[in-house]
Amino acid sequence: MNCFVQWLRLQVAKCRSQLAVRPHSSRAVLFYSQHPNGEVDNYSLHGACPVLSKQKYAANLWVWNTPRTGFTGSPIKKKFQAEEGGAVIGDKMDLKVKAEFWNSGKDPRMDNAELYYEDTFWSKMGKNDPHSHINTHQGHVWNVKVGGQMVKRWVIKRGDGAKQQFVI
Repeated sequence: MNCFVQWLRLQVAKCRSQLAVRPHSSRAVLFYSQHPNGEVDNYSLHGACPVLSKQKYAANLWVWNTPRTGFTGSPIKKKFQAEEGGAVIGDKMDLKVKAEFWNSGKDPRMDNAELYYEDTFWSKMGKNDPHSHINTHQGHVWNVKVGGQMVKRWVIKRGDGAKQQFVI
């Protein structure tokens, strides 16, 4: 049996043994991915089951029910201006950062390093692995782990520039 068939069987078993929503035309699933205080709700982590026949169509719609300040074009809401900082006019507070993560190969302890966005695996960051070019934002936390142990942490700061390099 080839690797793909084994992987497919494993995924189908996972989908059938956990909470799953069967697809149906003209239906939608709504869930909140954050708690009211803005922290990520880990119970909202989800994935798609494999398509076993026909086709799959999906559409995502992201909705925020509070102001998202700090981004170009954010609305002004007097109620939130003091606590959230109000609206952003122009791009003076554009929080996007183009980040490049790579391994210099100088430290042999980092030969099998891996890059994580918070606790989610992102890419290999070993000695000969390709550089990771990532669009990220101020406040995002990137971690480097070796053998499951965190060895380096970076918190993105827009004040450090729109393009940043992170090297181990």
